[in-house]
Amino acid sequence: MEQTVQDQSGAKVVPPLLDKAWKYFIFGLFVVVTPIFDFSFSELLKPEWQDGRFSSRINLSLQPESSAWFFVLLAYAIFSYLLLLWNTDHYARLFIIRLGVYTGAFLALQYSILVMISNEPVSLLYILGYFLPVFAPRIYRWLISRWNESLIKTILVGISASVLVIPMIVWREVLSPFLFLVFLVGMAAPFWCFLIAWQASRWLWANHESAFTLPRGFGILAWLAAYGSALRFNILKTIELYNALPTQPPNCYIATAAAKGHARIVGSWSVKRNDGTAMQVNRQLQRLKVVELAIMAIIPSVHALMRRIYDVVGRRLAAHIQNPLLADVAFLLLLPLEWISFFGLKLLIPEIHIVTKHLYRSSPQGDSHA
Repeated sequence: MEQTVQDQSGAKVVPPLLDKAWKYFIFGLFVVVTPIFDFSFSELLKPEWQDGRFSSRINLSLQPESSAWFFVLLAYAIFSYLLLLWNTDHYARLFIIRLGVYTGAFLALQYSILVMISNEPVSLLYILGYFLPVFAPRIYRWLISRWNESLIKTILVGISASVLVIPMIVWREVLSPFLFLVFLVGMAAPFWCFLIAWQASRWLWANHESAFTLPRGFGILAWLAAYGSALRFNILKTIELYNALPTQPPNCYIATAAAKGHARIVGSWSVKRNDGTAMQVNRQLQRLKVVELAIMAIIPSVHALMRRIYDVVGRRLAAHIQNPLLADVAFLLLLPLEWISFFGLKLLIPEIHIVTKHLYRSSPQGDSHA
């Protein structure tokens, strides 16, 4: 399907928004759903304590609490783009709609850069995910111009299958390929939204922008004032959220809760914190803690991702373990994880049991580590 609209001179042009029928649905749905999806899962990026990293502060600036006023600007941009899709010939003539599309491209680019900075260990993966849709068709055409097309397709199918199978092998979970794909799409979505808005912006600028007028200038100034207010709120809220974080890493939620079971079952004992209060610990808590510390030292990027997920899931699960019987059940459920992870670590470090015995023995350790 190909439709034409008139530009400012009256000439008929084909907008990139309408050159393919599928773009109506896909592009419109994408720019609406992906921001909601990304902000909904931004809790996984939230730092767990005041670790002093710049990326942690960036993560806090991306939280819904900090970005509340940016949502207004984002909603304006999305609404403008949807109206442009709905009736391109009419709404492309309105500067207020064009301004919404232009600013939407800017906001999408800003968010893309911030998301990449906030995930330092996988920044290269973000860059790959950002630009793959742009260069993949060109690379494919270049490859088939030099090699057999069926061979190239076979290789690409093999690579795609590997991308799906490897997560299943590594994580031993049937749904892991699906979750991996969701992660990749969510990771690249802000930049893909930028590409969509940039495409529309270029076309609008080339075919519908005329001389600069005073009302348009006031419109731009109004948007800049709103952006400045949103940015000020974002910075102040980010500082507030960071200062509210614990100054030390949080405790191991589920294992700590499990240690509160019946002492004869979980093998717990009491230690004093720095503030004079007591906490229950056991050998399971010691072992899981030392395994976590080992992962943190050996593969810090993997540990950071695991910790973010665990802080969301573990905190909520531990909140439901409020009596000794449930704590006994949690202790028993954690036994396989404890044995496999600890004895696997013991194969690498035979004397690890000596280090383990010193964890949570004194008050500083009993209160400060996750």
